[in-house]
Amino acid sequence: MSDIERFYAAIRRLERGVGGRRLMSECTGRQLWPVRGVYFFFEPGELTTHTKEPRIVRVGTHAVARTSKTTLWQRLRAHRGTCNYRGNHRGSIFRLHVGAAIAAREPSVAVASWGVGQTADASMRQAEEELERLVSTHMGAMSLLWLAVQDQPGPSSDRAYLERNLIGMLAGRDRPASPPSQGWLGHFSPDKRIRLSGLWNLDFVDYTYSSDCLDVLEEYVLITTGGLPQPPGSM
Repeated sequence: MSDIERFYAAIRRLERGVGGRRLMSECTGRQLWPVRGVYFFFEPGELTTHTKEPRIVRVGTHAVARTSKTTLWQRLRAHRGTCNYRGNHRGSIFRLHVGAAIAAREPSVAVASWGVGQTADASMRQAEEELERLVSTHMGAMSLLWLAVQDQPGPSSDRAYLERNLIGMLAGRDRPASPPSQGWLGHFSPDKRIRLSGLWNLDFVDYTYSSDCLDVLEEYVLITTGGLPQPPGSM
């Protein structure tokens, strides 16, 4: 079994164990989420080449800085936006990437201020509102899975380890492990790293992964689905 086949086999076990993927537009803070974790996003129309199952388009995590107190749900909520389809791409690099691709595909909704600065005044937010709404609509149709990885925040956490290795594996450096469809929105991204990797990720797309990360992934699938207790610290 290849690494990518082993990876998606673990993802299938995870999906069965947590009761299925959650639709982004229906996610709320009232659902049970681990405090800290790693998440995997799937996009409609994107399938793997080897098994024709839903293809992962983004791997992400949070709380990799030692002082971070961000929870998994807080990170996902920033990506989702509000229930009325508003959002803030300055608080979510994922939203920024998706919006930039939508604007490149549909120049009529492009705004010069997109991705500029860390804050925006009322006039900027109003100008960006339509594009934020389109981002929320596109992302709301995505689904996701999550791993409960509850070790302490820090760059040496298992969350950071899994994120960089799994992104490196899926991106494949020279060629994605499972290429995107011809209709994938990411083909319109202004950033070459997204277009070449088939992922809504920039960091770690050139990372040389270790197959050992799959051992850690499989352990956390068991932990998340109730087959093992959380470890006392990072693996």
